[in-house]
Amino acid sequence: MKIVFVGHVDHGKSTLIGRILEGTGSLPEGKIEALRASCDAQGRRFEYAFVLDALAEEQQQNVTIDTTQIHFRTPSRHYVIIDAPGHEEFLKNMITGAASADAAVVVIAADEGAREQSRRHGQLLSLLGIRQIIVAVNKMDLVNYAESAFEQIEREYGAFLRGLGLTARAFTPISSSTGANVIRNEAAMRWYRGPALLQAIDEFQPTQSAEAQPLRFPIQDVYRIENRRILVGRIESGTLRVGDQLLFSPHHKTARVATIERWPASSVRFP
Repeated sequence: MKIVFVGHVDHGKSTLIGRILEGTGSLPEGKIEALRASCDAQGRRFEYAFVLDALAEEQQQNVTIDTTQIHFRTPSRHYVIIDAPGHEEFLKNMITGAASADAAVVVIAADEGAREQSRRHGQLLSLLGIRQIIVAVNKMDLVNYAESAFEQIEREYGAFLRGLGLTARAFTPISSSTGANVIRNEAAMRWYRGPALLQAIDEFQPTQSAEAQPLRFPIQDVYRIENRRILVGRIESGTLRVGDQLLFSPHHKTARVATIERWPASSVRFP
């Protein structure tokens, strides 16, 4: 199962993924120790986000630039995490990563609440047809694990998702920095009666094969050749044939497929 993790920049998404990888024993032996030693040598504080943000440029800027895919396994199933960038400048990268996902985890910081990118990511998940969603309310330690802070986000963002035709399978309060409620529930939030985040992820339902799902075709570019417009991209799910009528979101415009081009094999056409 492929799960895309999305969230506003600095809401702790990459740190959360690092925690999950460590908690499920999915990291190479000695990886965390090596990262800690490297941070000590450079005189900086270790962060679990460094497990994923391995590129030097990303660590300097402290934002995830590219879309990273990494594997982990629970006793229930095998997963592929798609770590999509949260910064507004890299929104196209996020769309590319999310297009192939079966489910999503939206990370929202408890001390800031849902921000512009939180809402934008919800809209994109709706457009991409991703219906299985968990909202991880992160950084609960920064609000003293207050139930009221969690409930406010659950109420407000839950209403926002319902306005998009989505219903979150779970809202889970967590702290990726301390590990609370990530792998298992802990005493810091006794008021929470739901599953820990990893348990909620294991409750995602298996999806149909990619071919049986609705067409999802993220457009990466548009080529103009001989008075023709050729839309370039990759089919992530569904099928595409000459003569099909397509709906383009978010502008709700339609067009009919005239030809399908194969590149660079001399523009060979096939039905």
